[in-house]
Amino acid sequence: MLFSTGPALAQNGATFTETPNKIPNLIHNEAALKAAVGNEVQQLMQQQQIPGMAVAVLWQGKTFYYSFGMADIANQSSVTPDTLFELGSISKTFAGVIGAMALQRGDIKLTDSVATHWPQLTAKPWQNINMQHLATYTAGGLPLFMPDSVTDKTSLLQYYQEFKPAYAPGTQRVYANSSIGLFAHLAAAAAGKTYADEFAELTTTLKLGSTYLQVPKEAQAQYAWGYKEGKAVHIGTGVLQDEAGGVKASVRDVASWVQANMQPQQVQAPVLKAAILKAQLPYAKAGQMYQGLGWEMLDYPVQLQALEAMTDPAFVAGSAASLILQPAADKTAGKTASKTVSKTSSWVHKTGATGGFGAYAAFIPSRQVGIVMLTNKRYPNALRVKLAYQILEGLQ
Repeated sequence: MLFSTGPALAQNGATFTETPNKIPNLIHNEAALKAAVGNEVQQLMQQQQIPGMAVAVLWQGKTFYYSFGMADIANQSSVTPDTLFELGSISKTFAGVIGAMALQRGDIKLTDSVATHWPQLTAKPWQNINMQHLATYTAGGLPLFMPDSVTDKTSLLQYYQEFKPAYAPGTQRVYANSSIGLFAHLAAAAAGKTYADEFAELTTTLKLGSTYLQVPKEAQAQYAWGYKEGKAVHIGTGVLQDEAGGVKASVRDVASWVQANMQPQQVQAPVLKAAILKAQLPYAKAGQMYQGLGWEMLDYPVQLQALEAMTDPAFVAGSAASLILQPAADKTAGKTASKTVSKTSSWVHKTGATGGFGAYAAFIPSRQVGIVMLTNKRYPNALRVKLAYQILEGLQ
């Protein structure tokens, strides 16, 4: 079996076995993997009342897909590997790579002030806030969501003009759609393109045919309904939403995206290949987490408690941080303002959620294993990383 039958841990109503046994050769144990994933996922779904879930497990170049429950309760439509889910903040990993493409082409530099790429932004704080601050959520306390008053480019400019930093740039990581969203928007604009243009080129290059910012009419039948307090919901539109949380995709496509990020050497487009590598460099450090461009990394091997700590709402809301000023090209080291940091292997991941969906993607490049979990109900991030940890640590 993939998991032990020993002591169990209970958290937020969900029970999981504590320590996974190791599978020496997964190719001969597909049935054990299927049974173990099915058992753990169905427990989670029952405890959290999740209508539907799609899972992809990546192992040594192979991908295994598992589907559970309903994509549309009213019509009794089942989840399949082609069902479209809202990815929420996993969208930021696309934004990070698009920003890294702009870096690779020389369209932007991380040391550029934000005002360099938005000259109308004349307020004094923006002379000292640079693109790296935006990319790493260390601009000084930008809000998680854009205020309701921001509905167009004019009100967007007014909002940023009036922004009063609560912290010195580069000292506090405050997770914010309005931070990385603006980074990606300006990175695309520096190339003379819209973010949607860059996104379309990226997904076309990687043949992600079921990955969208706006789900087209011909794909609506595959678009799952999300559920919030028993009501069927879909995300709306908003300023900088595409960049920070607006992607919809199938588990097949997200698994392909994870595979491309885990094995960028297989990507044929030179700029994109280099950008994927850049996005996984450490650009800031907060607690045990290294902030990449979109992706977040922890040193591997990693303890489950460290992963759970990174999902704690208090950590997400604000944590002391230090910029890494010279991320190393080999992704293993960099210099903060005061010391050198080094990394030998990483757990790379990103959570995501919208009002009616929950998502998680993680991979370990040194082991060539990864996982994608998409649901049509939001549930605690700590439970997502726990389930992913159980499965990935079992793939030995």
